[in-house]
Amino acid sequence: MIKKSALHILFICLFILMITQTASGVELDRIISSGKIVVGTSADYPPYEFFLMNDKDNELVGLDIDIANVIGKELGVKVVIKNLIFHKLFSVLESGEVDLLIAGLNPTFARTRIADFSDIYYKAIQNLVIRKKDKEKIAFLKDLRGKTVGTQKGSIQSEMAPAQISGAKFMYFDSIFDLIDNLKKGTLDAVILEQPVATSYVLRNPDLISIECLSSGTDDSPLGSAIAVKKGNKKLLKKINEIINKLKSENKIYEFVENAKILLNKR
Repeated sequence: MIKKSALHILFICLFILMITQTASGVELDRIISSGKIVVGTSADYPPYEFFLMNDKDNELVGLDIDIANVIGKELGVKVVIKNLIFHKLFSVLESGEVDLLIAGLNPTFARTRIADFSDIYYKAIQNLVIRKKDKEKIAFLKDLRGKTVGTQKGSIQSEMAPAQISGAKFMYFDSIFDLIDNLKKGTLDAVILEQPVATSYVLRNPDLISIECLSSGTDDSPLGSAIAVKKGNKKLLKKINEIINKLKSENKIYEFVENAKILLNKR
């Protein structure tokens, strides 16, 4: 016969399990009932997200924005985009100001401890962006010894750079606009960006070039971009993964990337 204390513990465990399972679906239900989903991003990261014109009052477009709009359509809700400083994205997610983050985010081990991530929707390698006049001086990582390298605060590149580049000085900026500006001014000798992002900025800055010479992705840092949601939002995450897998099977991700490239050329 089961003792009363054992029964009491069993009931408590079942109650906690019931609450946990219910809570995992609350966010999706709330989003649908509210009629909107709030998406956090950082709009200086073409082709993922960028303003159609340099004026920040203009339309926000890109791969991530297209995916966010599909998520909104599938859920039957309006998409509200919040443009944020990159390194503040996860604190805003944790506070509940946004429902999800989509900003070319790599699901590193550290990030998976504070948020849940979707399946990978896009993969890219890392590049160095340098001044064209320096192409004879900088061709490999070893050439950065004694030079100043820039990355974006809170980015995967800010973690990878010190681990893979010896003898360099590192500077961190809030936005990629600032990184590129300081590279052109000579404050920085190189900037590390994902290849499609690097390509986008080089297209608009003919005095710069992009070099593929930085590995990306380790066992603890899987290569690729994913969508982040608050810890425990299993129902929302499951729906997002269904949408991502559908987009991938229909080759829509590639289509979104190509569309973003076309829009970039119009800037």
